[in-house]
Amino acid sequence: MDYRGFEAEFLRLAFTTSFELSPSAAAFLLGLSVPRAREYMQRMVDEGTLELDSNDVGHLRYLMPERPDEPLFEESTPVACDCTQPLALAAGPEWPADDWDCTALVPRLRNLPQATEPVSAGRAMAALFINALVCPGMGSMVGGRNAVGVAQMSMFMVGLPLAVVNVGLPLLAASWVWGIFSGAKLVGEASS
Repeated sequence: MDYRGFEAEFLRLAFTTSFELSPSAAAFLLGLSVPRAREYMQRMVDEGTLELDSNDVGHLRYLMPERPDEPLFEESTPVACDCTQPLALAAGPEWPADDWDCTALVPRLRNLPQATEPVSAGRAMAALFINALVCPGMGSMVGGRNAVGVAQMSMFMVGLPLAVVNVGLPLLAASWVWGIFSGAKLVGEASS
């Protein structure tokens, strides 16, 4: 992240959350190293956006004179769980606050890639038989596991011409075993 990107995100956080204006907090929330956040915050001091002050025991702290006492919100006040409110607000309007997982040590979005849809028992059996008897990978794709199926079929297709010189036999065997295990896994998922 360059300085201008840091400045924009830092100002958005400063005005929409109540996070502490410190290099370590900025580094955590913006995904930077602490020295880089400190460097950028010092540049903001040099430009007059931030002020550097010290408390009674001599610890340095950053102040922003224009920062409101209460966080401002753009169009509507997002409602986030208490454990992640500053981070949920920092994520921006494209991720609603309800999508945050409060049980995580570092809050993260809940709507990560979803698990694949369950397969019917008949389709799972067909996938197993196609993987075992026709072509490894094809059955996995029939069962809805396209990425695994492409990998199995690729391994099979690479091993097929190399089998002439016996180099591809282990690849063929591995792709078939993998295909059978994938088909059996599909059957197990369908029966449960």
